[in-house]
Amino acid sequence: QFWIDTIKEWEKETGKHPIIGLSVTKDVQDAILADKARADVVDLIDIRYWHYQADGTAYAPKGGLNLAPRQHARLLKPKKTSFEEVYHAVSEYKEKFPAKAVIYSGDNYDSVGWATFMAGGSLSNIQGFDKNFLSTASSMKAFLPAGKSAGQYGLENKGKAYILYNASGESINLDLSKVAGKFSMKVLNTRNGKILKEEKINAGAIVKLSKVGTGDEVIIINKI
Repeated sequence: QFWIDTIKEWEKETGKHPIIGLSVTKDVQDAILADKARADVVDLIDIRYWHYQADGTAYAPKGGLNLAPRQHARLLKPKKTSFEEVYHAVSEYKEKFPAKAVIYSGDNYDSVGWATFMAGGSLSNIQGFDKNFLSTASSMKAFLPAGKSAGQYGLENKGKAYILYNASGESINLDLSKVAGKFSMKVLNTRNGKILKEEKINAGAIVKLSKVGTGDEVIIINKI
């Protein structure tokens, strides 16, 4: 709290407003974000010193105990996270604080970039996708596809553009029943951005999009 208050005073005195990130334990993070006066100073939430474990429970060391992260880990013996739980963590804070950037730097961060990305998070380490794709995604909001199966996620600029992620072995559904016209569709490899399939689809119904291969796929859909 001291440093947040100090930064707030400095910004007031200088008129400068750099990006201020909050990278602390979960209890401290939540306390600061619950205090509107201090939360307003924060531009970026960094999930680094805690995570949801694969079973859904939180590994969340307490702040103010004068213990290094490795010391907390020896005492609490954290379990690994998962794609679903990284999505859970990032989407939870993005929904609560939509005007703030949320990044994930915690357990297994380098292998769950797509979970961060599909939850609406920032600075995810996805590879092989150009600036236009990233720029389009920056204005989208996370949603869950119709009849969602495990491993299926979506981002949307409703009625205009969609990004779907399918890590399941099943088709993924997109509800375009209240939209008219045609959309272009590209299916890409999530590891390198290679195009696996391209076609046009008609709106006006729930569209069933079948898997092209056996691996994870990202589907980019834009109104024509």
